[in-house]
Amino acid sequence: MATSVRLLRRYVWLIETIRRARRITLEGINKKWLYSELNIGNEEGLPERTFHRHREAIADIFGINIQCDRSNGNVYYIENEEELSKPTFTSSLFNGLSIDNQLLDNREVSERIMFEDIPAGTEFLPSIIEAISKNLLVRIEYKSFNKPELKEFTIEPYGLKQAAKRWYLISHIPTYETLTVFAFDRIKSLEITEENFEYDKNWNLSSYFDEIVGINLEDDYDLEFVKIRVYGHQRNYIESLPLHKSQKLLKREKEYSEYSFKLRPEYEFQHEILKMGFNAEILTPQWLRDEIKWQAEEILKLYQEK
Repeated sequence: MATSVRLLRRYVWLIETIRRARRITLEGINKKWLYSELNIGNEEGLPERTFHRHREAIADIFGINIQCDRSNGNVYYIENEEELSKPTFTSSLFNGLSIDNQLLDNREVSERIMFEDIPAGTEFLPSIIEAISKNLLVRIEYKSFNKPELKEFTIEPYGLKQAAKRWYLISHIPTYETLTVFAFDRIKSLEITEENFEYDKNWNLSSYFDEIVGINLEDDYDLEFVKIRVYGHQRNYIESLPLHKSQKLLKREKEYSEYSFKLRPEYEFQHEILKMGFNAEILTPQWLRDEIKWQAEEILKLYQEK
């Protein structure tokens, strides 16, 4: 395992070195390798055969193609750098290891960088990915926040989704008509069975969550148009990080801007509106405006003198 991790770090270092240089020769790469903290064996450079093996592994693992421009001095460059910016598990792995490599080269900086805590459960990721890839049934013990008892489920693992620092398992339970979402941090045990299931390709997971914010799959809310007004500097925040993929700017005035959405305005969307406090208000539909008003009044009651 340690060897595999070291190799991954080397692959990431090589990608990052070429990406930063834009175009670089193998000689230039080896000069930088001399001063890397990853060069624990004080190697004078990467042998050409090793370098090309690394290129092949990088293509297999990260989908990154390192090409050689032989007409301009045998310089190497990344042909498809945009792959590293896509919201995929692989790009997340690359970015995490890239930061980790930087901290190895700058140990004094590590104490000045703070990371958010991720809830427990990520140890199940490798097993679940294996079960998804092989279409194997999984047995889990699960304890919901809303129910005190521990329950056991046999599920068909369909996919994974990350939201608000948590990982979620998207699954189908044979006796249920809809998909079920399980939070990793509430899974108490997990066992992969040897029994296969047939994946229903009618479920398009990439579009299944298009109509909501977050992970909450409630059928109580219909798909509809929502219009909000956002005041002051808060506009800059939701324009740089939209609340939902359907967000559109309708009007921009000096004091406020108005936006439209096409979604199911369930709890998580309502929560995002409430998080903006007095800097945002629902304009339409009226029922949602009334709902947010009611929640604001309930909050006010908590702060009134008793």
